Amino acid sequence: MRHSTGYAHALPLDDRLFQEPFYLTHAGWERVLPRQPYPRPGHPSYYGFTWMDGRVLGEFCLALVIRGEGELETEQGTRNLQPGQAFLYQPGEWHRHRPKPAIGWITMWINFNGSLPHQWMRDGAFHLDRNLVQVKNRRLFQSQFRHLIESVHAASTRNSVLFSWQAIGLLSHFLQEPPLTNHPKAPPSEDKLVDSAMDYIWSHSHNQIGVTDVVQHTGGIRRTLERRFKTATGKTLLQEIQRCRLSRAELLVRQTNVPLKYVVGRAGFTSYQQQRQAFHRHLGTSPETFRQRNRMK
Repeated sequence: MRHSTGYAHALPLDDRLFQEPFYLTHAGWERVLPRQPYPRPGHPSYYGFTWMDGRVLGEFCLALVIRGEGELETEQGTRNLQPGQAFLYQPGEWHRHRPKPAIGWITMWINFNGSLPHQWMRDGAFHLDRNLVQVKNRRLFQSQFRHLIESVHAASTRNSVLFSWQAIGLLSHFLQEPPLTNHPKAPPSEDKLVDSAMDYIWSHSHNQIGVTDVVQHTGGIRRTLERRFKTATGKTLLQEIQRCRLSRAELLVRQTNVPLKYVVGRAGFTSYQQQRQAFHRHLGTSPETFRQRNRMK
């Protein structure tokens, strides 16, 4: 960062960007020294606030604490902020934050908007604990964050779609699967080996697992496990894996607006064609028609 105290820039917006599903509106970083007033002089007026009043934004804000410590308060409660922690605000949410006076901090932030992050928020896709997340790969996340801000600084007169892709890359560090409910998982059996296989399938079949992976997890002999599983459930291990994947896909198509092409990976299918075949074979219709019918109810 070439500026000693910070950098803040509001990106130019136009009608074309407002039609995009995701666009960046602001980026910057700041250094607040110990016992320095906060917000410090030069804080962007549009994002200004007082600690007494807090603020509400009309867009999303993602910030990362690089050094120092602080506190964050929303309607969900108060949290301490430590280096390597990122916090996220959504539009219309009251909040306030500040560095600890005796310590100060260095933070980076971006503001963004669009239909895509709104959909992610509605789907519960952000993995947050009361607005806060401990970044797993802090070095990578901080490097990507810094690169984005430096990219904005280098091309401050335009708002490139590449900025949006860089920002989505940052958010991917704490995106999770939408919560799914009412999985038709078979009830526990009296066979612990079968139950272990069943739990593994329903916990991992969104990944590219096969029968061999299930056998290795249980530590059993393949022929023995397959025989006992078929006796207890009436299905083979492969049939149960396929049933689990179809169930996940059906719930995602029914309960969320996740694009169908993204349902493929989240449900564990290897291709969109494989997913379509499963829908036609077991539900008698395509994923597109299934979603349309569900919306009409």
